[in-house]
Amino acid sequence: MRSPLLALLLATSLPGADLIEANRDPAVSARQDFWTHANGAWLRRFPLAPDRAVYNSFAWQDDLIKKDLLVINGELLAKPDATADQRRLADFWRSALGFEAGPAELPAGLRAVLAKLDEAKTPQALLEAAADLYAEGTGTFLGVFAGQDKKDETKVALQLWQTGLSLPERAFYFSEEPATKRVRDAFPAHVAQMLGFLGYDAARARQAGAAVLAFETRLAEVSLPLVQLRNPDAHYHPMSWAEIDALTPGLRWEAVTRRAGAPAVTRVIVGQPDFLKALARILAETPAEAVRDYFRFQAISGHASVLNAATAAAAFEFEGVVLTGAKQQRSLPERALRIQDGALGDLLGKEYVARRFTPAQRERFRLVCENVRTAFAARIRKLEWMDAETQAWALRKLAAIKLRVGYPDKFRGYEGVEIRADGLAQNLVNVSKWSRARTFARVGGAPEREEWGMRPYTVNAYYSPMNNEIVMPAAILGVPTYDGEALDDAVLYGFIACTIGHELTHGFDDSGRRFGPTGRLEQGWSPPTEKAFRERCDRIVAQYDREEPLPGIRVNGKLTLGENIADIGGVAIALDAFRETEAFRSGRLIAGQTPLQRFFLAHAFAFAGNIRPETLRNRLLSDTHSPMPQRINVVLRNIDEFHEAFGTKPGDSMWLDPAQRVKIW
Repeated sequence: MRSPLLALLLATSLPGADLIEANRDPAVSARQDFWTHANGAWLRRFPLAPDRAVYNSFAWQDDLIKKDLLVINGELLAKPDATADQRRLADFWRSALGFEAGPAELPAGLRAVLAKLDEAKTPQALLEAAADLYAEGTGTFLGVFAGQDKKDETKVALQLWQTGLSLPERAFYFSEEPATKRVRDAFPAHVAQMLGFLGYDAARARQAGAAVLAFETRLAEVSLPLVQLRNPDAHYHPMSWAEIDALTPGLRWEAVTRRAGAPAVTRVIVGQPDFLKALARILAETPAEAVRDYFRFQAISGHASVLNAATAAAAFEFEGVVLTGAKQQRSLPERALRIQDGALGDLLGKEYVARRFTPAQRERFRLVCENVRTAFAARIRKLEWMDAETQAWALRKLAAIKLRVGYPDKFRGYEGVEIRADGLAQNLVNVSKWSRARTFARVGGAPEREEWGMRPYTVNAYYSPMNNEIVMPAAILGVPTYDGEALDDAVLYGFIACTIGHELTHGFDDSGRRFGPTGRLEQGWSPPTEKAFRERCDRIVAQYDREEPLPGIRVNGKLTLGENIADIGGVAIALDAFRETEAFRSGRLIAGQTPLQRFFLAHAFAFAGNIRPETLRNRLLSDTHSPMPQRINVVLRNIDEFHEAFGTKPGDSMWLDPAQRVKIW
């Protein structure tokens, strides 16, 4: 019986071809390099365009969706009876399409802060200036925000966190790897170019560029690397204002956070006390003019891409060409969509869902999620390394995970946000101020649990540990297919169910497992189970540490551990769910492939993609995900059924001895 989900699949314009067979490269052995075998034809068909730093199967889907979003925006521009929200979308779209002709002028509130900046000469005055900039939408080293309390998930707390770096990760400030060093060496000239838009002459701009790099390097020295930020227990330090002030001689924090817009509180959760302590010392030792240069750079660089054509092009020279390797900017409509997504994405998502994803489709995919959850529960019950007490805790948590499918029950409203048809940068500041005020207003009260962190048209998914939920937007639930061809369940489960399983396992990875069924930070695992888990994690880390996608730069197995656990577990769980389908039990060949082979080929397509070396380098240093080839080849070496499906043997590159295969879930 054909799955009813097949009716949900998107269509493109390549009739008569089988999705999996069209992507495959038979010249590359599946037993030597499965990622290239599964995707080689697709990789050749979609080389990187000059405006692309990466192009993968998700971006391919995203391009299809963008066509819909462009149509929606065009319709709203001409809609005579538009609602208030639709008018906001239309006016924002006008401002996004027209910003390139505007002046290179920052929003008025930000200009007013910069006009008084020379008055900031002491560490306390500089911290207050950082708060004034924050209130106008410019980020600096003041990392204040409102978020769920990890040890009381029913409340929102005021929090302080390390921040302030312009480069993608702290390693960029120290690494002597040649290409990474080239990024660092190019940074001062970028700073100088940006400050030129604020009236700096060439000599002063060059001096400021060197000073800003030196200042940020000192911040980087006292910032914890991403790997160390993965343990939530280590970054939970409730403190009073008096304790924070004592930690940071010369700085007084309570009035500063109020100046930034935060509410009055008596208790703050500090993520990294050592960063605040060091910040006080750095501000005392750094010339005030250097810190003011840093502030001005943050102000202009944070808005340059939305001021006018000249500032946007200058920003792209570093942020696009140097950092990602892209050769030219994306088209104005594509950039406008990205900007609109960040500002008013919920409004656009509501319009998208109304046209493209029905409640019936949503419910059908919810059932698939439930099937995968059932398969995961069965696996937990059979785990030999997890004791009965921990199994009971894990099953309670799994049962409590909320499955958010397609679109939210409650879309974010934007009442009170002023949106004009011109002045894109000011529109963005207005949205930013509204959003911050909204979250700060919840401090001391309950968090907003119904709104999502992604849009329905986003080709991605996520797990939230403090909400204990997975979110599967409508866009990722549509597998591109071809006219006249119905996708079989092997493809459906290989492409979609693996993603569902991936997100579910994030609740039990090296970080997510520290949160309980209600989202509270707690210890639910027994010491023997935790020890057995860590032993298996160490083996996964070792496998990925051996991978060297670029000469001299290896995958960081500890940084990517959570995603690697989810990749391996997601495939195993989805396979269990696939075994329950008629397609698997029948064993019927399609395009000469068995159901198991098609399952793995479809899964590999989820990670098809070309990427520039510059972007890959950035991701190897700062991304918690492994590169695309490793997300297939390393994962599948650990899956027994893969070796069964493709007949691998010792000596094959894809072969891994059964004793070395890691099975967590």
